[in-house]
Amino acid sequence: MQMKTTPWLVRLSGLPYASVRLFAFPFSGGSAGAYATWGQWLPAEAELYGIQLPGRGMRMAEPLIGDLATVATQLLPALLPMLDRPYVLYGHSNGALMAFFMLNRLLHAGARPPEAIILSAKPAPGRDRTRAPMSQLPEAQFLEKLRSLDGTPPELLADPEIMRLFAPAIRADFALGENHVAESLHPHIRQIPALILAGEQDDMAVADVFAWREMFDQAQCLSMPGKHFFINSNPQFPLAFRRYCKAVGGPLGGVFGAVADAVA
Repeated sequence: MQMKTTPWLVRLSGLPYASVRLFAFPFSGGSAGAYATWGQWLPAEAELYGIQLPGRGMRMAEPLIGDLATVATQLLPALLPMLDRPYVLYGHSNGALMAFFMLNRLLHAGARPPEAIILSAKPAPGRDRTRAPMSQLPEAQFLEKLRSLDGTPPELLADPEIMRLFAPAIRADFALGENHVAESLHPHIRQIPALILAGEQDDMAVADVFAWREMFDQAQCLSMPGKHFFINSNPQFPLAFRRYCKAVGGPLGGVFGAVADAVA
């Protein structure tokens, strides 16, 4: 079945007729390309798509969106035709909230449910409201906070011209999480298998991240050495990801079984 192209989805790796699909939601300041290297350790039978928001990457000229509900409303019709085979939702940091929000929208739309959802480095809803809003911080504090998260290259943070170009999009990304309004949860959301990942040296408390387990009946929680971007710095992350997908079984087990214990 030929899929209509959409700017919301960027194909990053995998066979075009792969058995399963993985949809990865970007962290604040990231674009779909943030997950481009994952093709080095994902099986070829898992087709990887990065979610591309307006105002980032190849959509740089488009207006930014500052609220999660609008993102979900516009993304839904682009995503629905891609759910013709088993799939997984993944999100890191702010992307975790987006992935969960989108999962709820998909279930309410009567869409095929995912085989699993994987969320990393994001406190569960209601567990991070005491933090000062990143999107509203003065410039100096904003840059210092970005530096502490260890996800923005130092050379970019040190370049005022580049930061003037990218800062509005990064602030808009943080606003997505800070300003979102919770929607009524679909009752079947509890039935979705979930893996919750936290960095042990992250500023975000592991307990706050693990609070996601309250949303699911089949949640596994795993903490890993590393700061906020342990998914990039910890070589065990690909192994943990693959092993979990194998353990879920079904279509995921078949695709990830052969590579689950391979060295990344």
